[in-house]
Amino acid sequence: MSVDVEKPDKVKFYHHILLVSGIILLPGFLGAMFGWVHGLLPLVVFYLLHRYGKNAGGKYILLGCLLAGGACLVFQLVEQLLFSLTMLPAGYILADSVKKGESKYLSGIKTAAALAGSWILLSTILATGLEHHPYSLLLTSINQGMDEAVTYYRVNGSLPEETVHLLETTFQEMKILLPRVMPALLVCIVLMIVWFTMVAGNQLISRKTGAGPWTEYRFWTLPDKLIWALILSAILIMLPMEPGRTVGLNLLLITGLLYCFQGIAIVLFYLYKWSVPHFLRAIIYVVLFFQSFGAIFLAILGVVDIWFDLRRLHSAENETDI
Repeated sequence: MSVDVEKPDKVKFYHHILLVSGIILLPGFLGAMFGWVHGLLPLVVFYLLHRYGKNAGGKYILLGCLLAGGACLVFQLVEQLLFSLTMLPAGYILADSVKKGESKYLSGIKTAAALAGSWILLSTILATGLEHHPYSLLLTSINQGMDEAVTYYRVNGSLPEETVHLLETTFQEMKILLPRVMPALLVCIVLMIVWFTMVAGNQLISRKTGAGPWTEYRFWTLPDKLIWALILSAILIMLPMEPGRTVGLNLLLITGLLYCFQGIAIVLFYLYKWSVPHFLRAIIYVVLFFQSFGAIFLAILGVVDIWFDLRRLHSAENETDI
């Protein structure tokens, strides 16, 4: 696939550099609550490389990283810098995959592997200088956070004793469950970053150039054979033995998230088809994304689409749009 690149003016030159450095530095300056900003870095890297080419786009990324690196050394934010660097390969791999004309499935798999591999490499390097592996430290810190929350509410007295007891019981159950599902949770974080990068990147490039690397997101579908992974996870969970049930639970969380992505595409398809007003769309998004049943509904919708082709994408009249 040939990609036309654009030559930015001098103003955009500085904007792109500051954008890259800002994403790296913002979580360090504003605290852990803004850690999610790191997830924007693969999107920015992919966008710059795809739109401006490897040479120009790579120059903006390099200069932005150097600027952020200097600031990180001055303000002692080296850990922030190292974690940000693990986000870069995902953007590079995705841009390279698009340049080669690879499918969105292969592009997504390679990008997820690059991101996960970068995290594993960083944790392995950090483990050499630590008494415990970062993975163990993550679980320990989460457990400590739950204990501190219970202690705070018990001492503070802002909650009734029954509520505090219920909270403590819930946290105890979470401490047992969390180590079992943590691998799936980390994989889901990787998948969400890759999904967001591909969807948002496709939309941004389409708006700027008139055509994105892939079809519009509302037409996206998962491979039909993925349903067997969901079936396998259900079978493993029902088996009264370990580690089969734990493997099944992790597999269920991962496949459920993937089908949730497809459910979102179906919702967008019909919102666009029925020309739903933007303010009403916003309400629907809030209900689906911030209500407990929303993710379950979207995942079920994605699974149902496998058998009933809810968008009629495989019908003869729509083949040209896929």
